Amino acid sequence: MTPRAPAALHRPGIMLHRLGITMPHCPGFTMLHRLTVLMLAGAGCAGALGGCAATPGPSGSPWTLRQRAMDALKRGVAYRGNPAVRVGAVEALQEGAAEEGLAWVRLALLDSHAGVRFAGCVALGKLQDAGSTDALRRRLEDADASVRAAAIFALHRLGHTQRSGELGDLLLANGDPLVRCNAAMLLGRLGEPSAAPLLARAMRDKDPRVQDQALEAMGLLDLPEARTQLGFLANSGIGSQEAFAVAALGEAARPAHLELLRAKLTSAQHMETRLAAARGLGLLGERDGLELAIAALRFDRPRRGEPEDDPQAQIIRVRLMAVRALAAIGDERALQPLERVMSGSGDPRLQVAAAGALLRILRHPPPASPGSSASPARPASLPPPTHARTEP
Repeated sequence: MTPRAPAALHRPGIMLHRLGITMPHCPGFTMLHRLTVLMLAGAGCAGALGGCAATPGPSGSPWTLRQRAMDALKRGVAYRGNPAVRVGAVEALQEGAAEEGLAWVRLALLDSHAGVRFAGCVALGKLQDAGSTDALRRRLEDADASVRAAAIFALHRLGHTQRSGELGDLLLANGDPLVRCNAAMLLGRLGEPSAAPLLARAMRDKDPRVQDQALEAMGLLDLPEARTQLGFLANSGIGSQEAFAVAALGEAARPAHLELLRAKLTSAQHMETRLAAARGLGLLGERDGLELAIAALRFDRPRRGEPEDDPQAQIIRVRLMAVRALAAIGDERALQPLERVMSGSGDPRLQVAAAGALLRILRHPPPASPGSSASPARPASLPPPTHARTEP
């Protein structure tokens, strides 16, 4: 694999890039998203979530704080000022309140914005929600190719693999590079070793964004060539490459990456790289990055002189990454700082991210839901691509 040329540090992340939504590389919003972690291109948010920001002050019991976080996310799913907020709320419910928030996650399939429908399909696939099978089948006919890909992903996770081969078509033959990015991301998250040859072919895509997404997906599959390339990029000395590679290695959550992540936590030049390392360590059960992430919730010193990276966008991105890191670390010492963000931030993207982090830290094993399959079907191996077709 040939190392990529330097790019702006705010390179694309892992979710839907088209239709006005872009995001910094903050894995796990996720989902997406990185993950997640979304920003609306060229526009801000219409203000704090109405009624979402609970009154600042003592939170009372953990149960009370959890209910306030749930209320924030339910309002986030209905927030009309920015689809990125709705995506963030859907992903947060899937990650931190799967059973209690399932009805709101299902609503995302009916959203007017393709990015939210995409997030809903992915979330329901991760939850293996058999009760959504019919609704997911309807998304197979969605006008947006990325949403169709996400529906295929979700149905594959439920054991319905009849159309899974179309993900390979979307990755290798679709005319929209952003659809190809999303197909690569979904293939990586299926965890199917049979996707490796498809992703290797995508590494030769003419669009570097597709190459990056294919490389990250190969890293999730723990392919040796991807580990080597990501390790090289993580130590390249180029900020954009380091941030991307450390985020990808952290998302893979392999113990073999512990020492590299610890080194980047303390020595990396860019805050984004250090926070990506903190999150990766958190996913591995390590709390080394706790103090850094709590402090970064108040980050207000963006880099200057980078015309493609607006200072305010940097501030929001770093704070979002700090929230995601704290969610992965899962330490109760982060509850009060996160509550302040949920209650006092003027940006609803940060509010829903903080609410999701609070849920992850406070969550308890949920009771079985009648609408979910008690023993989800084990995904089958990925079928080969069907005849390639390029959409107009």
